[in-house]
Amino acid sequence: MKRLAALVVAVLLVVGAVVIRDRLDQPSTNDNGTGSGSAASATLVCVTELAAVCQALAERDNSLTVRVEDAATTQAALTADVARGSGPAIDAWLAPRPLPEMVTEQRQRAGLAPSLAESSRVLARSPLVVAVWNDRRQALAGRCPGGEIAWKCIGEVAGTPWSGIGGQATWGDVKPGHPTPELTATGLLVIGQATGSYFGTSDYASNDFTDPAYRAWFERLERAVPTFPAPPRTPLDEMLFKGPSAFDLTGDLEANAAPAIVRSRDKDRLTILYPSPLATADLVLAPVAGSDAGGRLKKLLESNDAAVALARAGWRVDGQPTAEGIPADVTLAADNGLPRAGVLQALRSLWIEVIR
Repeated sequence: MKRLAALVVAVLLVVGAVVIRDRLDQPSTNDNGTGSGSAASATLVCVTELAAVCQALAERDNSLTVRVEDAATTQAALTADVARGSGPAIDAWLAPRPLPEMVTEQRQRAGLAPSLAESSRVLARSPLVVAVWNDRRQALAGRCPGGEIAWKCIGEVAGTPWSGIGGQATWGDVKPGHPTPELTATGLLVIGQATGSYFGTSDYASNDFTDPAYRAWFERLERAVPTFPAPPRTPLDEMLFKGPSAFDLTGDLEANAAPAIVRSRDKDRLTILYPSPLATADLVLAPVAGSDAGGRLKKLLESNDAAVALARAGWRVDGQPTAEGIPADVTLAADNGLPRAGVLQALRSLWIEVIR
């Protein structure tokens, strides 16, 4: 009897182990129908601007799967009311504020439960800057009040001949640029900063967009942009490859512009400006609600390894040395200098209406 009892116990232990292992191997599904993978794996989705950072993290952690995609693509996926068990695997989203808040607000208006849990603290920051050819900068400064080049002034002369504002006729018309707001986080934040420059404050509302004077200014600025390169390519890439014939100036992240320019052959021909009002991209990690792996990713992105990777990529991280080309004498305000999430969403819609 003792041998029989021992045999039964052994069989039960083996069966139990197999059942437990089978459960661990099954992909888990959170309350929003977004698969989070096995307990040992995690899927981190990053905006295109953070491709290098996320790939560096994935190389250090073989359980981490990284997917890089346009901000608008991820936002649409997290906003949609997907059926349980369907949709792409996402455990957390690495993106600048207020993009995660845009998802939350859109779902609230649709009567849907939150798809994102509470975001991490701000992990890194990068001011929104303007890269401009030096000769264009001198001509434009003579046209802008007090010689200070700001987006309001840029919009007032966008698309007009350089010869009319102190430049050379061979330069053609004033050609501003920035990444596409329809798809990228950077492009959306840049037009948010530019609109704040027009109104003189970041505390503007979507009903301000009905102002005919603002509408005319915004249309002039955006329709003067020669092209919006498909991400991950940017107007700055075009400037560094083709020269002034592509763009006269462009808005971008300091993290992208400063290191690229300082390493380029045109570093002595280009200047990086910090236009007023200064705005910043404040980076956060937004875990997907119900994802166990999302909490682990939050810890990973708040780790020293992540801080080092972000700083090396040109982001400003507390306690980390800045990358080559990032000036130490630029003071950032506590606030990001951008409007509320819903206002940015309305601004993106306005941009699409104007360009299309």
